Amino acid sequence: MPVTLDKAPRSFTVAMDGGTVHGVTLTPNTEEGRELLSIEATVDCLDLFQVTAIDGYAASLRAIAAHDRATAIEDYMERIGISYGAARTVYRDCRTWARALTPQGRASWLSNSLKSYAPLKHFALIEAMREFGESTTA
Repeated sequence: MPVTLDKAPRSFTVAMDGGTVHGVTLTPNTEEGRELLSIEATVDCLDLFQVTAIDGYAASLRAIAAHDRATAIEDYMERIGISYGAARTVYRDCRTWARALTPQGRASWLSNSLKSYAPLKHFALIEAMREFGESTTA
């Protein structure tokens, strides 16, 4: 009889510092448990990312992607001089644009000039290509 492992998605909390994962744990079920985790992270100067994944490794990958996304949005915000909310809206628009392209269209936009002059759009393009399993090398 074959044995299958339970690979149901669960909620994980990933503690990070500057893009480096310092710990992965199942997200506590209670509000008190989540608050305690938050206090511990604050004391240790760690950022917490709550993600849904099938295991700790997948959770760490999702948290790294979330950190990279937040960093790209913050960089755009500071570069242009707008609020985080406005920068996040620009990111979502870029992501919608990138996802709407065909694989050939995404590949044709992948260039160093886009990275230099529109880094947030380039970041959204790379994210969409990874999501669709496309090559991100020019």
